[in-house]
Amino acid sequence: MKTDYHKRLRPVIRYLESHYDNPTNLVQVAEKAHLSPYHFHRIFKAVVGETLNDFIRRLRLEQAANELFYNKPDIITVALDSGFASSQSLAKAFKKYFGITPTDIRNCRDMEEYSCLMRNSKIGHKLRNNGHENSETALYTEAESKTWSTMMDIKTFESGQLAYVRVTGPYGENYEPAIDTLYTWAGPKGLAGNTSIFVYHDNPEITPADKCRTDICLLVDLTVDASNGVELMSFDGGKYACIRKTITEKSQYGPAWEELMGQVVEQQLDSDDRPCFELYHSYDLETNTADVSFCTAIRA
Repeated sequence: MKTDYHKRLRPVIRYLESHYDNPTNLVQVAEKAHLSPYHFHRIFKAVVGETLNDFIRRLRLEQAANELFYNKPDIITVALDSGFASSQSLAKAFKKYFGITPTDIRNCRDMEEYSCLMRNSKIGHKLRNNGHENSETALYTEAESKTWSTMMDIKTFESGQLAYVRVTGPYGENYEPAIDTLYTWAGPKGLAGNTSIFVYHDNPEITPADKCRTDICLLVDLTVDASNGVELMSFDGGKYACIRKTITEKSQYGPAWEELMGQVVEQQLDSDDRPCFELYHSYDLETNTADVSFCTAIRA
């Protein structure tokens, strides 16, 4: 079954363009696209090119800039109306996105000066006019063919059992103690060479970073018993979209996941709610070089 994610996200984007000034419930927004919250943030970024939070923040900043130029209100008023806690937090966000300050925009005397300021700003383009959509937003709902560095495969995994140690905290951090616990248990049992899988359970746009759950796993026979801090869970198997990459540094993991989801969207594959995972074919402890398959579940 093919899924046109650009079409599915179109009502979400239109809704957000009109409601970005109100607090957004991710579950409700995901429902508009008929997607689970678990997968929504990655699908949204693959289609739109920015996270949901970044998208909303950008719309708020653009509207704040227009308000400052056209109506010249107090900066603190604009900050609070735009969802910022203070004028200082608004100024910080402006500097990061535009490369200029709210005062710079407020002090513009006419449209020519305003346009010149924005052309020379960090983003290098004019803001949208009040209430008018620009071409950049329109492009969000159009599919674009891309050249990928690694082509995606569809793989079917057999169901089985995983021996695992849970890590709760920001993804990619503090995994070493769990790995040590798992392999200290696995070594005497002759299981240290089994397939290594890292399972990710949470959506970091819903779940606070310190609550995100990663399971450091080994695929084991159903007859294996757990002990010494190691737990067991079933592995459902099924169809997964996968890309295999050689990873040499930590910063490459995020872009690999984004590339995978970009291809899922491009090929219109229908995602399901089984957790995504990384399957490690090899890992060099001396160079920290990993041969990894990045896998996200799709419907048969």
